[in-house]
Amino acid sequence: MKKTSIQFSFVLFFVLTTLVQAQLRDSSPIGTGETIIERFSPPQGFHRVQVESHSFAEFLRGLPLLPENSPVQDYRGRIFKAAGDSTIAAVINLNIKGKKLEQCMDIILRLYAEYCLQSNKPEMIGFLLPDKSMLYWRDWIQGWRPIQTRGEFPLHKTGIIDSSRESFESYLQEIFYNASTQTNYFGLPGIPVDSIAIGDFIIKKGMRGHAVLLVDMIENAAGDRMGLFAQGDTPACQMHILRNNATPWIPLDFKLSHPELPIRKKMYWQGLRRLGMEGQEK
Repeated sequence: MKKTSIQFSFVLFFVLTTLVQAQLRDSSPIGTGETIIERFSPPQGFHRVQVESHSFAEFLRGLPLLPENSPVQDYRGRIFKAAGDSTIAAVINLNIKGKKLEQCMDIILRLYAEYCLQSNKPEMIGFLLPDKSMLYWRDWIQGWRPIQTRGEFPLHKTGIIDSSRESFESYLQEIFYNASTQTNYFGLPGIPVDSIAIGDFIIKKGMRGHAVLLVDMIENAAGDRMGLFAQGDTPACQMHILRNNATPWIPLDFKLSHPELPIRKKMYWQGLRRLGMEGQEK
């Protein structure tokens, strides 16, 4: 009888966990539409680099886009960049409405978190706080909350057990409120440029920081590479793919100090970072 009860409890826990994960996936702010890989073909002589199935790279290539010539809207629904802006190749269909804190770095963290949910990898969801400690979704679910104390963020069990979408959004808001581009610039290990991969991002150091995300990459037989870069901005706005000199494919020329992006801020290669490598030495 006791063994049967334990088995029933395990099955019930598994079913409830599965239902919760499904609810989180189904309530994703990511919409539908033509995907990055469908809209942007490599130029002649180039092909897409291979990526692993169910990887963050594959997820990014599959992001849906709004119809062509869509404007970029901010979190209030106002026009941030007009339709037909020469620096905009496409707008990603990711709901930003009302999300004031979801700026350049935050929207990258959002995509990674949504990828982990869609891939049934919730245990991988964890982000840096300013003291370089980690706040994991798995701890948040159990009611653990960071309480800032003299520059540190120790966890205290002040919340309730809750794994709903509302709780998940509160978790991300906690990250977005406390962390910044500089938190991730100094807290994440640097990535050598010869190891660059889809899903990596460049962070600009300094008070007026910024972050751009590599969402696709192609190469030719000679080993030359080009990539698609996407960004959010300040104020928070829809994530959009950049275009320079009439093409979205930006050369990845590591002989230069930074890629030639159509933005004012220079995004130096020394700021190349990657999620999922927290705690490793630079």
